[in-house]
Amino acid sequence: MTDEAQFRRSLEESIRLGQRLEDILLEETRAIESREPERLQAAVQRKQDLLRALEAETRRQQEWIEGHDAAFTPEGVARLFARLEGGEHLNDRWQALRATIERCNQLNQGNARLIERNQRRVQVSMQILRGEDTGPATTYDPYGRTRQRLVSGQTITRA
Repeated sequence: MTDEAQFRRSLEESIRLGQRLEDILLEETRAIESREPERLQAAVQRKQDLLRALEAETRRQQEWIEGHDAAFTPEGVARLFARLEGGEHLNDRWQALRATIERCNQLNQGNARLIERNQRRVQVSMQILRGEDTGPATTYDPYGRTRQRLVSGQTITRA
């Protein structure tokens, strides 16, 4: 198998891994939203395994690109593909990989926001249960205006 054919195979494998990662990130989102810690943990483990495989493919690709005297940057890769026969196809696949990875990054950031929101919700609930002040008023009067609490520091067991 030629050097370029190995690179193409690595690129296709990265795209496949990226698509699987995208599916797992969606599963992770569902597990977070449904508050199923075991399901979330399983998704996180599969995500970690896929990331290790994707990183290995990325190292192979970086070595191949740098071995062809190109920088492993978007510009360097574009210049390399422009001078190769069949480089247009390589560039198309490279862009497909980048788009997949960008979607994965967005999903991962969204999952992080969901987790942070859930953590804040639990933290506020714990403060309420302890009778601690949780900040601005969270109750409303019949007209929809926020109303200050008259008594603070009352635990749920004393309420």
